[in-house]
Amino acid sequence: MNIIEEEINKPTVFKNESKLSADFIPNELPHRKKELQRMAQVFKILLQSPGSASRNVIMTGPVGSGKTAVVKRFTNMLKESSLKRLINLKTVHVNCRKNRTPFMILKTIVRYFDPAIPKRGFSTEELLNILSEYLEDTGTFLLLTLDEFEYLIDENHNLLYGLIRLMDDKLNPVQRLYLILITKDISFREVLDESTLSTLQQNFIRLAKYNSEQLRDILNQRVLLAFYDGVVLEDSISLIADIAAESGDARYALELLWNAGKIADASNVLQIVPEFVRDAKSKTIPVIRIDLIEELSLHQKLLLLAITRILKHDEKAFVTTSELESHYQLICEEFDVEPLKHTKNWQNIKVLKEFGIITSRVSGPGYRGKTTLIGLPDAPAEELGGEIERQILRRIEEHARKIRT
Repeated sequence: MNIIEEEINKPTVFKNESKLSADFIPNELPHRKKELQRMAQVFKILLQSPGSASRNVIMTGPVGSGKTAVVKRFTNMLKESSLKRLINLKTVHVNCRKNRTPFMILKTIVRYFDPAIPKRGFSTEELLNILSEYLEDTGTFLLLTLDEFEYLIDENHNLLYGLIRLMDDKLNPVQRLYLILITKDISFREVLDESTLSTLQQNFIRLAKYNSEQLRDILNQRVLLAFYDGVVLEDSISLIADIAAESGDARYALELLWNAGKIADASNVLQIVPEFVRDAKSKTIPVIRIDLIEELSLHQKLLLLAITRILKHDEKAFVTTSELESHYQLICEEFDVEPLKHTKNWQNIKVLKEFGIITSRVSGPGYRGKTTLIGLPDAPAEELGGEIERQILRRIEEHARKIRT
């Protein structure tokens, strides 16, 4: 028998597993109404008095806190409201991790309006002018979202100034560009000039990580959409919520739920019991860690690599901050990267902890004085270190290739 046909015809707990995908945005976003209302307050001027003033928002929060989902749901609602009022509004969402240079980002935006534009042959300044002229000539308003914006700042932050000042070369210009930046943290502000920074500081919206009760609400919503009635036990939902609450990551919770469903199907059991959740956790964590590492900055990865090397080499459970900084300096030298100062490193350590990638606690007996002890909550140090090193090398090679071209 064809094994694919056999698998397709097997009984399943899933009604529609696509509803568990990170790309699916439900009509209602549990526990994010306040943030949606705040965005509505900021951008309502676009509907009440189009072009009278530009508005920009920075959306921050840890991985899995719903930043992209909130923005996509909001932009969809804004488009619906603009259609009712016959306002020519377009929305463009660009991921800066996939499009890491100003040229690639601008090319993506301009080709949204004109797919026939050549892939090469324009500078970033020319693309900005093309965008400005198109918006002006067609009477279009653009709500532009730059997702994972920290990846662009690592390379070049001049694009942001160009976008904010897009219409400023005209007398009393109609403001046609509205901007949303999505980022894990706001450390990128350190490299911005005062003029750009003052324009952006008006509207920060920070999403807190989800707690166990909130994750339970999110899971219950998706269970109704993704599974047949009665197949997911309440205890299983509670267990997933408690596991994912440590990082507050809704994507992780949904991944656990999906994997538990796949384990139920493979076991020919039409019910998702807590044991399947525990099995899913053992299978899911390494994948989640790799996904999180992809989103880290270069120096956050270098710090994490230092942690994994110390823990693996010394067979320790924890590393002190002084040991970490010393090894970080050596790794920066190894990869020919200029190391960051202590304050910035400490901020990056806090980000790694916030993402749930590392743990930290104050030292107790056995240590001289008080120091912070850093460890890894789950993924093996050797496996994690190998993945980080591959990503660092790939990023350095990409950067070198850009310089050559």
